[in-house]
Amino acid sequence: MAMEEWVENPQAETALSNILPCVDQRTTNHSLIQSKQVINDLVNVVNTYIYTFANSDPTKDDTTQYYNQSGPPMPPLCYPFNSQLQDRECTSQEVSMANASLVWKDYICNISASGQCVTIGRVTPDIYNQLVAAVNESYALEHYAPPLLSFQDCNFVRETFQNIASDYCPPLEQHLKLVNAGLGLISVGVLLCLVLWILYANRPLREEVFAKLSLPIKCWSYKNNSSTNSNENIVSSMSTGV
Repeated sequence: MAMEEWVENPQAETALSNILPCVDQRTTNHSLIQSKQVINDLVNVVNTYIYTFANSDPTKDDTTQYYNQSGPPMPPLCYPFNSQLQDRECTSQEVSMANASLVWKDYICNISASGQCVTIGRVTPDIYNQLVAAVNESYALEHYAPPLLSFQDCNFVRETFQNIASDYCPPLEQHLKLVNAGLGLISVGVLLCLVLWILYANRPLREEVFAKLSLPIKCWSYKNNSSTNSNENIVSSMSTGV
């Protein structure tokens, strides 16, 4: 009963509302939009580095961007959402978050002691690790934020309770009725046993009382019989003497 009330209106004051506090759908949607914006911002940071540093061909004099990068340009990371934060498809020139780390491995160069590339490549191992870390954070937000938000607005719990109420509660109610009927029969049996025990436990006492009461009656009857017989004998003797 409590689960059904909470499923129908999780925001109302029910038996489970204090145990499972839920936010409204508007707050959840706002959190989801913010998570999408953060994902796009992370992708933008990664692509800014790829376009500005990795895929550029600066001269040796440009010490801020030059580390002897060379070779084919490195593909940018795919934006999972457009400017309206709606889902979008990746283009053929972009790499998805799922396989970016594998694709970018081919663009790693070997470095010297000074940190300069000594082989063909667009990123150093350290830069590659930083880019992959940013991709992993974006991937985690994209794939784990919606399920976590479903916990926040209690959608997951609501669906679970609905399944329990529809699949398990009806058989449970039927079984509980059988259990209650069995307990009722047991209670009646115990009550009858108690009554019979009280009756039969007091039976020897009643027989003893009856025996004590019947003994004076027998003695009194015997005395009356003896007195009657004596009187009859006296009367008979007197009659004979006459």
